[in-house]
Amino acid sequence: MRSKKVISALIDLRGDVPHTQKIDFWRGPYAQKAARINGVLEYRQHHFITNQPGHWPTIFRVDTVVQPLSRIDGMEEYVLKPATANRHRKLTGIYGETVFADRVLYQSNVESCRTLRHCTRHPQTTYREIVLIRRKPSVRLDDFQSFIQNNLAPAIAEVSGFSEVRYQLFDVSQKKRNTDLWDYNAMLVLGAADASTFLEALESPSFLGTLRGQEKQCAAIHAYPVEVSYVFTKAGRPTLPQTKPQPKPTLTPVRRRLPPAPRRATRKSGRTPFPRAWRIPLSGYGPEDVVVDDQGRLICGVEDGRILRIDPEQHLEETIGDTGGRPLGLEVLPDGRLLVCDAHKGLLRLNTKTGVIETLVQYVEGVPLRFCSNAATESDGTIWFTESSNRYDFEQYTGALMEHRPSGRLFRRDPDGRIEVVLEDLHFANGLTLSSGEQAVIFAETDGYRLNRLWIRGPQAGKREILAANLPGFPDNISRLKDSKFWVAMMTNRNPLLDRLGTAPVFLRKLLWRVPERLQPKPAKTAWAMLFDEQGNCLLDLQSSTIDYHAVTGVVESRGMLYFASIEEQALLAVELMPDKNRNNSARS
Repeated sequence: MRSKKVISALIDLRGDVPHTQKIDFWRGPYAQKAARINGVLEYRQHHFITNQPGHWPTIFRVDTVVQPLSRIDGMEEYVLKPATANRHRKLTGIYGETVFADRVLYQSNVESCRTLRHCTRHPQTTYREIVLIRRKPSVRLDDFQSFIQNNLAPAIAEVSGFSEVRYQLFDVSQKKRNTDLWDYNAMLVLGAADASTFLEALESPSFLGTLRGQEKQCAAIHAYPVEVSYVFTKAGRPTLPQTKPQPKPTLTPVRRRLPPAPRRATRKSGRTPFPRAWRIPLSGYGPEDVVVDDQGRLICGVEDGRILRIDPEQHLEETIGDTGGRPLGLEVLPDGRLLVCDAHKGLLRLNTKTGVIETLVQYVEGVPLRFCSNAATESDGTIWFTESSNRYDFEQYTGALMEHRPSGRLFRRDPDGRIEVVLEDLHFANGLTLSSGEQAVIFAETDGYRLNRLWIRGPQAGKREILAANLPGFPDNISRLKDSKFWVAMMTNRNPLLDRLGTAPVFLRKLLWRVPERLQPKPAKTAWAMLFDEQGNCLLDLQSSTIDYHAVTGVVESRGMLYFASIEEQALLAVELMPDKNRNNSARS
């Protein structure tokens, strides 16, 4: 089998294009195209800090100073299937003409690259430097490469302060672009928890013991501090959410045995008679969530990216913002602004008075948010939010369900902007809310058919427990009430076929995934929401399969009314609730 190819591209950005515009294009439209070239297995971008030197020490008779005219703006790393290399080089060259002034490619076999790791668990890498090395003309290439892979890189890997150590030996015969300006023979990628830890690591005895060897072997060592690194393709799958329809990704199913669904899953109506309901037409399709502002107006986001505000009594609709993506979950903030989870753009914040949108989170640890789903905010400004899947886009969410592989995550964004991955490997993480007193986060796993509680304060802080298990349907968005109760939107009933697919042969699930969407089995059409308390008890179960509305993904209660939202409707649904006393009597019957 032919070896995979590794390409490192040194990037010089055009000087006649504004900096922000260059960066946005490189990590946006360019990355979308480059990451989706057939045969690309891994793809990273490293954006260097402008006009800042690296921390590599001064070494006698070694050039360690990057001259202004020879500075590099960034670097790309690709791992490719062998047959892809020539096509990739041509296509990325065409894509990059908009912002690249120059681009030098170094190619190697994957055997010439290695990642060295410590035995202990690494801290998160927040500081990184790319180190480009040129050998002395008097040193044989074999001797230089042996020094890098057998002496320098292993010695660096022994230093506990480094959380990332990788090297690549360049095949100079495969260098594309005849220039001596960026003539290098090897590269190191070094990371640490922060810049101070990085500096301390360079002062360690293990590293200092390599200085004589560096002086003997190296003509130049140029270190570039990295402002941000991105991962745009991982294990052959683009990490970017699609901005236009894309082919279905490969399904990689896992075996998963689910408990038998409760008998309630077979019924298409609840015990409580469904109240009087009517549609509220919208000018856009697919409101995934619905919230209420302090004046009782409804807010939802629709398929074309607009955020709509509706006066349910006056039947007036207005557009208060446009994300340019696909808005999903919403959260009204105390100051009137609106959090928007956008499937294409990440976590956003909308000024509902001016329409100005700011991006709060688009990348987590350099990986794009692929499917930002829902958010809830603490009183101090801390934001909790979910990503339903890091493997499938919103437009192809059924793949995550059929695969039965947990790929959802729960995040926390602190008021200072720091992001932490709190939980991983969730079964389609979805709606969430905060408990009374902000002691816990309650969140839904749609494909897990359950509600979870994660304690964030008190003696049980950090403990996760199941609040309601083996639900009869697919829980979606959650809406918080003031009396320690919350509504859960139920998209549809459990599907026996989907449950059985967890133990079905892999080939069968892959075959079913290839079937066009229009020919696949359709879920039951029903309108459904359940009311829970914080002990996980269902207090009210409202479902109807006879009204003209289905696939409820959002729900909110306001002024004696319940409002449904659906990704498959061009309307909201207004439901007339009964008084609380009658609700309790109905729930007991």
